[in-house]
Amino acid sequence: MRRKIICFPERGKVAIKEEELSEDLENDEILIENLKNLISPGTELALYTGTHVGFKDPKNLWAKYPHYPGYISIGRIVKTGKCVVGLNPDDIVLSSMNHCSHGKLKDSDPLLIKLPENADLDTLLFARMAAISMTAPLLADYSIGDRVAIIGLGIVGNLCSQLFQLSGADVYPLEIVPYRIKIAQNAVINRVLNGGETHEVKSQIQQVTNELGVDIVVEATGIPELVNQALELVNNLGQVILLGSTRGLVNIDVYTHIHHKGVTVKGAHANVLDSTKIVGEPNGMRKYILRMIDLILSGRLKVYPLITHRIAPEDVEDAYNWLLKKENMALGIIINWK
Repeated sequence: MRRKIICFPERGKVAIKEEELSEDLENDEILIENLKNLISPGTELALYTGTHVGFKDPKNLWAKYPHYPGYISIGRIVKTGKCVVGLNPDDIVLSSMNHCSHGKLKDSDPLLIKLPENADLDTLLFARMAAISMTAPLLADYSIGDRVAIIGLGIVGNLCSQLFQLSGADVYPLEIVPYRIKIAQNAVINRVLNGGETHEVKSQIQQVTNELGVDIVVEATGIPELVNQALELVNNLGQVILLGSTRGLVNIDVYTHIHHKGVTVKGAHANVLDSTKIVGEPNGMRKYILRMIDLILSGRLKVYPLITHRIAPEDVEDAYNWLLKKENMALGIIINWK
């Protein structure tokens, strides 16, 4: 059979390739017809523009051109291998397949998850992004009523804000873009503050917290300069959680902002979900994706406001240009293969 697959052949270029895909399966393989993909704005834009830190690492074989983007898809099972149990043709599954019309996966893939019948597939696409966002609450040391500032209300920052709220924290998200602030309000995120110059932001935080400040600051944008803002905003003996993957180097006055203040800095890359030391069991990403699916289905985690565009595969170049040039107006971009 012929399949289509989206590719970055070089920096700043996107193409839809066609190639042959055999329908023959190994005993443990599954053939899937993709229905929808969700573009991960931060990661995919960094790969599209060549700014991902992995390009400079010769040991990183993933962040190289040609690159085949995408890691969030929902599809329909077309055919299963002889030894596959529990998954059948016509089942709808969430997976980590990249942006393509068809593909194969092993039935043992921990991120291959059968979805409930008649569920809203557009919203369930966000379950993995929500699991990634969960790394910050998971790593933070806090109790109900503790004060948390979150810098940036992109998809990850928005979901992280909601998850901290659901766990009982007092959340103070920071955002400079009115459109994203409106989306956050539609997702029932309370007390959104205007981002900007650090001294102005700190003044706002002190005012709304009755001069108590914040003991946790989550940097959710990946903008290197905002790591310093997070360190300046957090209280003495507080925690800074680096949730956004920084796109470049950060110049930090370690003595002033970390050593003297007694601040703890924690990296919250999604890889921590695969650490048994953190999660307590193998396949932590799968565990938290399943939890996020439950939160989305119950309506407690609001993801529908995050959907800003639905496109055909042929429009994918426009999508990356929206993220690059009009990123303030684009968040959740869904590629519909049907």
